[in-house]
Amino acid sequence: MWERVKWLLITTFKFKRTAYPRTLWGTKLCLLAVGAGMFSVGSVNVQFESEFIVNTLDLDYKEPSLYSMYLSILLFVVGCALIFTEWNQKLRHTAKVMISALPGTPTHFPEEILDPTEKAFCRESVFIGLQQPATENIYAQIRRYNAELEIDVFKQYILHEKGQKLYIGGLARIPFLVSYGAMLRNLTAEIAYFDKFHRDGNYSLLSDEHECIDFTETKQQKNVNQFGDAGIAVGFTTPISKRQLPMELREFTTIMSSNRGNARNLIKNQENLHELSEKLGRCIDQLSAQPSCRKIHLFLSVQSAFAIEIGRRYQEGTHQNWVVHNFDPQAQSYTWAIELTKNGISKYVA
Repeated sequence: MWERVKWLLITTFKFKRTAYPRTLWGTKLCLLAVGAGMFSVGSVNVQFESEFIVNTLDLDYKEPSLYSMYLSILLFVVGCALIFTEWNQKLRHTAKVMISALPGTPTHFPEEILDPTEKAFCRESVFIGLQQPATENIYAQIRRYNAELEIDVFKQYILHEKGQKLYIGGLARIPFLVSYGAMLRNLTAEIAYFDKFHRDGNYSLLSDEHECIDFTETKQQKNVNQFGDAGIAVGFTTPISKRQLPMELREFTTIMSSNRGNARNLIKNQENLHELSEKLGRCIDQLSAQPSCRKIHLFLSVQSAFAIEIGRRYQEGTHQNWVVHNFDPQAQSYTWAIELTKNGISKYVA
């Protein structure tokens, strides 16, 4: 109940926001300062009809007092300070990123997801990933990713010069979405995810009500196979079964599912997204801590934002290398994977 009330209050507040609240109040104070300076200046003479007890009312000319002058200066200074602090804080400190690495992926940023109060302060849209032709070239996408990692594209070109907020989303294969998430793991800027919602085909922020999506109770598999490999499968969009997994990992993979069943865009709240990725990160921590563990295999059937957020949990000093697998619906199995390390990604060879 509290989550619903909180969501309603936040949504109502957003409708009443203005793009320039401090600028608006600062302008009002500056205009008021002009009036304050003229407060004690003027001469008024009012005459009443003869039957009134008071016949006339006079206000004689008087020089502006020091108090009114001080008040005028104070109001003007405060007004200017409000305007300056808002424009100095918001001036193009918000970045917009679209991951475009699937055939037919749109090459425009969905501006409709932005709050009208932020559009004036956003930087130009940045597109990362390699636009794929009808026949995908996985190796070309790997080269593009490693090049973007080498130049540190987020810190040097997207969030440079005091970037404070980042909108990110898009479409790519799960292994690449996780990899791009790993690029974001050390960023201090606020990150806002958007997803393409299949109910209407439009992009939207994860700003709906917190529905308390969680993992079902699952006993974590802590053993590793003879090669030092262990796996975690997360089936939110579609269920994942053992028969879909590689033979050598079927008995060494923890299969996790949602307490709300399976659906596209199951997670519609960003706070809920963070909670789930944190729990999954702890599972990966425990597996990596096993003395005989060499690699962590991930089999993910999740929405794009969740895949990116999972990638942010990658820690090169704590975790073993991740192997992120891609599912082929035609073959009903995982046909290829990439290996994620601190130096970049490569095509995984079993």
